[in-house]
Amino acid sequence: MPSLAHTMKSKFMYIKIRSTPPKRKITMDHDLQQKIDHEIKMREGTAKLLAASKHPAQMLEAAKNLLTSNTRIMTYMTELQRRKTAEVLGKNVSTVGNQLPCKAKVSVSDIRIPLMWKDTDHFKNKGDYRRYAVFCLLRIGTDIYETSMLSNVDRSMTDLTFDDIMVFNNVPHDFTAKFEVYCHKLHEDLTIASTPKKLRKKINDLSGSVGRSVGKRLSGLNDTDIIGNMVLGPRFELMASGTLELKDIGDSIGNYDLQLTSGADVTTCELPLFGVFCLRLACQPECLVEPVATGYLNLLDEEKVKPYWCVLKNLSLACWSSKEDMEVTEPLLQIPVTKNTQISDTDPSRSMGTDHTIHIMTKQHPRSLEYTLAAQSKDELNKWWDGLQQHLLDQALWKHACDYLMEIRSPSPRKKPAFLRKSSIYDDTPLSDKATPRPRSVVGELKKEDDQLSEMLNTLMGEAKQIRGENSYTTTV
Repeated sequence: MPSLAHTMKSKFMYIKIRSTPPKRKITMDHDLQQKIDHEIKMREGTAKLLAASKHPAQMLEAAKNLLTSNTRIMTYMTELQRRKTAEVLGKNVSTVGNQLPCKAKVSVSDIRIPLMWKDTDHFKNKGDYRRYAVFCLLRIGTDIYETSMLSNVDRSMTDLTFDDIMVFNNVPHDFTAKFEVYCHKLHEDLTIASTPKKLRKKINDLSGSVGRSVGKRLSGLNDTDIIGNMVLGPRFELMASGTLELKDIGDSIGNYDLQLTSGADVTTCELPLFGVFCLRLACQPECLVEPVATGYLNLLDEEKVKPYWCVLKNLSLACWSSKEDMEVTEPLLQIPVTKNTQISDTDPSRSMGTDHTIHIMTKQHPRSLEYTLAAQSKDELNKWWDGLQQHLLDQALWKHACDYLMEIRSPSPRKKPAFLRKSSIYDDTPLSDKATPRPRSVVGELKKEDDQLSEMLNTLMGEAKQIRGENSYTTTV
């Protein structure tokens, strides 16, 4: 009986090579160009918003979005250039047929980065009150997702925890995921900014007794001074990065090496990283959730022929008495198709004189399971043969990620920027009796806040129109 290696070799050694169809190539390049145009408009709008921003949270969020857009643009342009170079050199080829392994859906969640503070900082509560703004980027191919931003990281925190869930689609088996940590130091010494409001007020009250020069510095310190109203806004530095591959796939949280970035720029941001990061990297190959092949097959069993509606998916060939029963009942028979399965032609003594037969044998302790199936035609036999070999190829290349079906959690919804109000100022203002006049101070404060909100909304609406332009593009994240 032919071995698995022999049958796979006989089916997969012959691979046709041809150039990528021009229409498909042009469509792929056009989609990539659309993404570049979209990110350029987003970058222009974000840069204008950053230049006009004064609030610290608004500046940080805009600076983060600007960095993310720039990273996406560079990635898209690099990929587009790679495609153009491959086209010129005549290397733009693709395999045709069922010999290509399936793609998968990859989920990243439960991200945590341990910090390593000095004992004088964390335990003895001494030293300065350095604060940081931190977020992470994850990229697989041309897909780049960012986490939410932690904007008040100080010595009281032992690790950085991100609740984001990122899902990548159409990931090949030989993927490489890049994990990057970006950081911005909010201020050199935030002793006053990190103390409670009561203590800060007390220090401001006592600032008059420590001298005119020092007192002016203490009493005049505010949030704008802490962040710094720089022309280019806050600058995030790449602090560390890590790499993830197929071998790191698992259903539980794992820890991975984090390589610290060396360079003069990162010396100004002394975020005490421990050198590892933790996350859950789950995977769902398409062969576990999508049918590889479907149709009718006849089971030859003890000189009897039983017809079944069969579906090849998730490491088994599930069999029902009819196609309609598939939606309402459990399969009557499940034939395992795993890494221990061998597919071969049927021995004449087992075929019972039936044509278009195929033999499936799976080694399971303590015995082997053997089945003989017959297709209705030569074309149907070729379809099932290719489907079974495809299922074995997917398992061989996806390795342990195909051992069982992992859970893929739903991706996190996009969070609104921190500087946007969650509700209207009018909804937050309680209605009062018209006969009871409001104090002038309250009316003045409400009018001032309303004017500020209107100005911000007008700015955002103007930026949104510029970003959309005449042709708006929608991206799925």
